[in-house]
Amino acid sequence: MVNAKEILKDLTLDEKIGQLLCKEMDALIKEDGNYDAVEEFAKTTKTGSIFIGGSHTKERIKKIKDIFQKYSKLPILVAADVEFGPGSVFGAELGEVYLPCPMAWGACDDPDLIEKAHIATAERCREYGIHWSFAPVVDINMNMQSPEANIRAVSDKAQQVAKITAAVVRGMQSAGLMVAGCKHFPGEGVDGRNSHMTVSYNDLPFDEWMDTFGYVYKEMFKEGTASVMVGHIALPSYDEPMNDWIGCPPCTFSRKLMTELLKGELGFDGCIVSDAMTMAGAGVVVPRDRVAVEFIKAGGDIVLFPKIDYFDHIKNAVLSGEIPMERIDDAVLRVIKLKERARLFEDEEEVLKGIEHKYDLAELAKQIEEKSITLVRNFGKIVPFDLKPGAKVAVINLQKEGEVPSISNSLETMENELKARGFEVKSFTNPGRPDVADYLPEADAIFVNVKISSRDCVGGTLRLHYIHTALMWSGFLTQFDNVVFASFGDPYKLYDYPYVKNYINVYSPTPGSQRAYVRAVLGEIPFEGKSPVGLKGLIERQV
Repeated sequence: MVNAKEILKDLTLDEKIGQLLCKEMDALIKEDGNYDAVEEFAKTTKTGSIFIGGSHTKERIKKIKDIFQKYSKLPILVAADVEFGPGSVFGAELGEVYLPCPMAWGACDDPDLIEKAHIATAERCREYGIHWSFAPVVDINMNMQSPEANIRAVSDKAQQVAKITAAVVRGMQSAGLMVAGCKHFPGEGVDGRNSHMTVSYNDLPFDEWMDTFGYVYKEMFKEGTASVMVGHIALPSYDEPMNDWIGCPPCTFSRKLMTELLKGELGFDGCIVSDAMTMAGAGVVVPRDRVAVEFIKAGGDIVLFPKIDYFDHIKNAVLSGEIPMERIDDAVLRVIKLKERARLFEDEEEVLKGIEHKYDLAELAKQIEEKSITLVRNFGKIVPFDLKPGAKVAVINLQKEGEVPSISNSLETMENELKARGFEVKSFTNPGRPDVADYLPEADAIFVNVKISSRDCVGGTLRLHYIHTALMWSGFLTQFDNVVFASFGDPYKLYDYPYVKNYINVYSPTPGSQRAYVRAVLGEIPFEGKSPVGLKGLIERQV
């Protein structure tokens, strides 16, 4: 065990401020091999934590970390959004495994599987040099219109969220290979707005908030979660307006929410990190040169995605007496303890030698995917399909207009799985009636795949557009009896398509989820998923 207070005594003011910054790397690396901006930022700020996004190799991550390490007296902490397995950070391009999106974990309803999957995830991430996960998402998707929570959330019920995400925290932190970061306090999923674009509101009465979001966070603290990410989310039932036109501040600038509620009433003694300070939900509230200062003053510990001049903003506020030195020291102590929990003060080679690889992550992902597929509606009694080799199959993909397919979001895997079974497959993306009029009457099965969710677009709505309903004009598609709708994202699409007879929730567009869907809809495996969300008159919550 390190002596955090002794380490603190050995740090200069500049070195202390550097520990309160976590810089994203994609903004600094303009082209492969050019690390000049990385060097400049590290030298100027002495930053203590960095964030990795995109498909970086082990070698590049190490190169970046080593540059920052030259200017930091303490070990560099490397963070990433490990929301659904190592594939969500490093990508299938590097051969890494995706877990399905968190709502599929809720439908799978098997905490043991989820815990093992996150033990394996932590091992793989640590081998890449990642120590800190900005996950699990512990939001509760109470509002079906929430564009930011949706399938990133486990459920619309607090108890199910807590049960499943507790397993994530246990798995990630079990061997000290990673530290978990639950997000987004005080809770996304109530508002229909997106904090990337504006301040969002959790407008629950406070006693209801304590019974739901407060309950989930207290369960996370019982599991010993090392950090909490606070969002650009206001909680009016607890806070006070900052002015007449903005109303209550987002948590990222609220002393009442971070210091009085999170650290005080809820008793959180870990490290608080902000959501990205580049988001509109932060920048529209206070001037750009004040965001880091106001966050630290209010009780935050690590500023996420800082600009290079944030260092001077914080330093000047300390020198002027605006931020007390005690507040800086408290934040740095929390950072030191976070790094200790990630075993950064130990020999890294010895840490890596202790990795056991007890679990096959690909196999665990497959089990979760297959246990999560949920048959919501089968009034047409056509599921599972009984198709023979040579059958004609139409695949209609309804998705964001102009979307560029990638390994993680393309529905090509599903089409390939159908072809591999000997079917004649013809696919269409956002078609109009003339595009399919000749083929659909000949098709033995029509698969309509809706892929719209919080993963596809950081936008303001998940609702359908005209292109997604073009085939419904004059009731065209409803005349066919061999149609099955499946959502590979937003689980509430029955709200927009209440007239369909056959509907399946897959929750996730990952390749493994597509394979599991094909197996289930063809009767090769049973439908085992239990709906983790409800929708009055349309979807019954089952867990």
